[in-house]
Amino acid sequence: MIRDLEDSVKSYNSQQGEECGKVAQINGKLVIALCTPIMKRVHTKHKFSGELVFIDASGGMDRYDCRIFMILTHSTAGGLPLGCLIVTSESREVITLALKLYQVLLAKDAYFGRRTRGPVAFLSDDCEAEKQSLHEVYPESALILCVFHLLQAICRFLWEGKNAIRKDHRPELLQLVKNMTYASSEEVLQETYATLQANDVATRYPRYIAHCEKVYNRRHMWAICYRKDLPLRGNNTNNYAEATMRILKDQIFERVRAYNIVQLLDFLLTRMTSYYERRITDLANGRVDVTISRRFLPGGSSIPREMVKKVTQNTYEVRSQTDADTTYEVDMSLAMCTCFVGINGAPCKHQYAIVRLFNVTSLNFLPLNDEVQQKQMLYLATGQENVRERWFAPLKGGNVLVAHDGVNNDEVDHDVFEPVPVDSDHEQTMLDSLNTQRMLQNQFDARNKTAPATASTSNGIQVDRIATLEEGLKDTTASLIDMLKANPEEYAEPVAMFIKQFQTLKTSSAVVGALKTFGKYTGVSISLSEARKSKLRRKRGTAIKVQPAAISRRTTVLGGRRCLQTGRKPKEICTQTKRKVQGEMGTSQLMPKKRPRRAPHDLSQCVTNNENIGKNKSSKW
Repeated sequence: MIRDLEDSVKSYNSQQGEECGKVAQINGKLVIALCTPIMKRVHTKHKFSGELVFIDASGGMDRYDCRIFMILTHSTAGGLPLGCLIVTSESREVITLALKLYQVLLAKDAYFGRRTRGPVAFLSDDCEAEKQSLHEVYPESALILCVFHLLQAICRFLWEGKNAIRKDHRPELLQLVKNMTYASSEEVLQETYATLQANDVATRYPRYIAHCEKVYNRRHMWAICYRKDLPLRGNNTNNYAEATMRILKDQIFERVRAYNIVQLLDFLLTRMTSYYERRITDLANGRVDVTISRRFLPGGSSIPREMVKKVTQNTYEVRSQTDADTTYEVDMSLAMCTCFVGINGAPCKHQYAIVRLFNVTSLNFLPLNDEVQQKQMLYLATGQENVRERWFAPLKGGNVLVAHDGVNNDEVDHDVFEPVPVDSDHEQTMLDSLNTQRMLQNQFDARNKTAPATASTSNGIQVDRIATLEEGLKDTTASLIDMLKANPEEYAEPVAMFIKQFQTLKTSSAVVGALKTFGKYTGVSISLSEARKSKLRRKRGTAIKVQPAAISRRTTVLGGRRCLQTGRKPKEICTQTKRKVQGEMGTSQLMPKKRPRRAPHDLSQCVTNNENIGKNKSSKW
């Protein structure tokens, strides 16, 4: 298989005329690094690639359970790929080798000219091996943690049975940590931590106090108040990476596991590239219904022209709509504003007002009437630079003057730079047609900074921990052997199945996943027909399952961990809600039969429900 992978990568490099992939091994573990042409174009031409980069890993997309690391940056089109790593283990040495191979593939002006220094900041979840590898390869980049994953870890700690925390105390204890996370300054953070330590409910749980102390010692990586000097542009979570993982599983692999690593590689090189080409091209052509969130059109049209004053070539002053004595300064070359929202580069209504009134190019907003940004999007998608003149010109409104921050600004006569008439009906139609299909992120209200990542735990502590785990593993194995000897009739077959299943695990990632989930889902039964069971047996191991937490959020009943696709519901799913089914039948796994109903004879009701009057397939008279 290694030879097939090397041949596939060599063939792809030959087709593209440049080195886009590398394959290597370390201690018997496989490493593949990818940087396709579209990823290289995003590296060199997209400004945000040098500011903030997201990195996240997921698995379960092939039969060997390889781990896929996606490296992304943000844009108005969502997350844009910068690279992809495929590994068979999440150890530090493997991730470090993958990042070094990835470095070799990058162009000279990667990360928007920063090259080997990497971006200003990396945002990831709390994976120790991943953080150590990033710090080794990119020592100048700041490492910050996703706020959502931090609070999720605290929530899991509160719900863990061994910590014995009462259910009615959990919301208050979680809120204490949230107050620290969103503290506006270092002084406020210290005050909130002192409040936590003195809280009457918190002092009842020594485990909680000790855990919060460990979290507080790493406050430079997760506290919002330490990020005020980083160009995060309102991004404090890795929602872009989470959305990309769902795109991979839903759109690229269609919830079916790849047969082997060779097929996995082929899908990432072909299907994923085609998906992003279509997505970015749609945005360049003004098709924004599917790919864009309203976050990039905040409605700055309510700010009149009289409240905006041009100061210099790229700076403006905008008066507050609520306080006449307050004025906000906006620098369009940096895409930043002094208001509460745009202080670190997030899109705000003051920037949008300038974009509308002066038709200035900004990467923070949709290119509805911006030919320069539309051409850039087309180049990122296809690599075509020679676009016919006026190809992206609007059908209405006549000639439009376009000023681009950082490009050809000297050619614009700013002394006669007048507001450009915009077709408000056309833009309002675009605004009304936007369909927000995913939440790209939560907007947080603080100024941000981080400190360099701290070193890992000392070797002495690591050795003691390994010794403790080794003794625990020996005790567990001895206990299992004692149970087998005491009751061989009951334990012989299960132990044989355990040994057989363990021998089928071929990669380190598969072993890690099996150990982490051992015993978690024991006893879950699904009521299925024999035909359905037979069908699932034939398909076992081929489907990419959803997360267990996604099942509890469903409003429709669908047995097992299959993906609930959007669009028209399958026939096997009952239209009743999960709560109603549980109330009538006592379990959410059983499908109630559809009850026949009479067809309506009310014309207005039929028009509203889009059905024929006096006719219905399920009606019985």
